[in-house]
Amino acid sequence: MEFEAAPTICRYDGCTLGPDGGPAPLVQPLRGGNLREYCSDRHRIAAHRARQRRPAAVPGGAVGGAGGAAAGVGPGASGPPSAVAAALQNLAGELARLAGDVDRALAVADADRVARELDDARLRVAEAEARAAAAAAERDREQAAAAGFRDMAERHLATAERAATRAEDAEAARDGAMEALAAAESARDEALAAQAAAGSRLAAADSELATVTGRAEAAETARAAAESALAGAEARRGAAESALAAAERRATQADAARSSAESRLAAEVAARLEAEGRIKDAERRARTAEAAAGKAERRAERADAARSEAEARARAAEAARIEEALTARRDLAAALQAGARNGRPVRA
Repeated sequence: MEFEAAPTICRYDGCTLGPDGGPAPLVQPLRGGNLREYCSDRHRIAAHRARQRRPAAVPGGAVGGAGGAAAGVGPGASGPPSAVAAALQNLAGELARLAGDVDRALAVADADRVARELDDARLRVAEAEARAAAAAAERDREQAAAAGFRDMAERHLATAERAATRAEDAEAARDGAMEALAAAESARDEALAAQAAAGSRLAAADSELATVTGRAEAAETARAAAESALAGAEARRGAAESALAAAERRATQADAARSSAESRLAAEVAARLEAEGRIKDAERRARTAEAAAGKAERRAERADAARSEAEARARAAEAARIEEALTARRDLAAALQAGARNGRPVRA
């Protein structure tokens, strides 16, 4: 068949694939070739079958001529009235048979149209079910993701609780360090007091040493002045030397006590420095724990927001699936009602 102009829409009468529910637009090949008359092979085959079911056109004079020839009725027929009545009856029977054939052909065309509408409705229902299954799968994935976020939030909350426990332990360690610092300060005070006592004893020993030295000098002067009293002077000198040795021993003990006090003071200072370092470490750990707890709380809030969003999306997908299913059912019901109005039973 040749066309003066290429067709722009599908020639199939039952095509409803267009944007407005009418025939679908055609796109002709740019490099030449056969012109497209249908939007798909399915519509081309359906149009071919409809042409095959359509009854052959009977010329207007064929029936009349055949019937008139059989009954003796025609443009120039003549005869008795009974023969003319019989011919008219035969003609009426032929017309009734042709009318029945036309009704059957029209009923077959309506049945084909209803069947096509049912096929389209089934396709739409299948597509809606596929979209609903995809939406359900998407909802399941979103629920799984929300469960993962919830588990992550729970893990972060557990981490925050452990961080809070560590912070409490750090607080307890800080309290212990403060107690140790107080004990070190008290020990330092005791050491300072012992150092002061040692200093006083050292001053007393120095004064005794000065006294003994004065006495020794007096004894030497007395010995030089009184050689006659040498025995007594020697005895006194021995006593003075013994007193000097005792004083030197006391001075040595005082030096040892002072050295011990200084070492104890140095140990107390080191203990205090170590306690301060422990306190700073505990405070730093506490700040780290507080920061981790803050991060865990923010992650939990983000997880709750993501879970809320996923639930909202799942509800929207469920509503869309229900709406599509209801639309498909309404289309199917409309197609069934249309088939019922046409007087043909419709197979679901």
